[in-house]
Amino acid sequence: MAVAGISEAREAILSVATFNATLFLATVGFFWAGVFVLRSVGRPASYSLSALGFRRPRMGVFGGFGLGFLVGLGSLVLSMALNPATALVLESLGYSTESTVQQPFMQNLEEWVAGSPVVATVAILGVVVIFGSAVEELVFRGAIFNGLHAIGKAFSSRLGISGPPLKTVRRMWFILATLLSSVFFALLHFEPVILPALVVLAVALCWLFEKTGSLIPPIVAHATFNSFAAIVIILSGLGIFEI
Repeated sequence: MAVAGISEAREAILSVATFNATLFLATVGFFWAGVFVLRSVGRPASYSLSALGFRRPRMGVFGGFGLGFLVGLGSLVLSMALNPATALVLESLGYSTESTVQQPFMQNLEEWVAGSPVVATVAILGVVVIFGSAVEELVFRGAIFNGLHAIGKAFSSRLGISGPPLKTVRRMWFILATLLSSVFFALLHFEPVILPALVVLAVALCWLFEKTGSLIPPIVAHATFNSFAAIVIILSGLGIFEI
């Protein structure tokens, strides 16, 4: 059983890494294709990924890292209270709270850590905490949220209004872009129990991206959020305590 779990964990990590790499290339490729089309019709556009958020945070790199860590830590603490409450509500409504995706994956990773501590630890931290967080932020905040928000700004600028009404319209569009991208982000994790916590996390990440003008703080926050589960898996696999 343990050998099967280790094999499944390796395949799962490889699949996650491959999927994330494909998603990264597809997102960047789609962006560059759009730039090519705009430039071909005489519209000014740059191939720089700064438009997707790969740029220096407004408060500097260290400030961005610090704020990202605090937002990730706060979202993590809030999720620890929100997840049990969500499970209680679902159970009271007669819905199953059994984890069909995250928990089996975590258990297989735990067995992998027990069998190959160094390789498994490096793979988990590299794929789940660092690379996975970076790719998801590129897609959900850099592309989807940022794209929706940019459309809203362009639309509101063409309404012919200014002053407080313009600010109100842009604020409403920011909220809409945040909610749409956040719910989409949470639904794609396929776990009803953690869905509200993921929505809260995603909303915080959208706010963080808007405030700092960079993907670096959201990536740090996302990695901080993911690192808790990764550390629990690693320590459990090493026999320090059981999940």
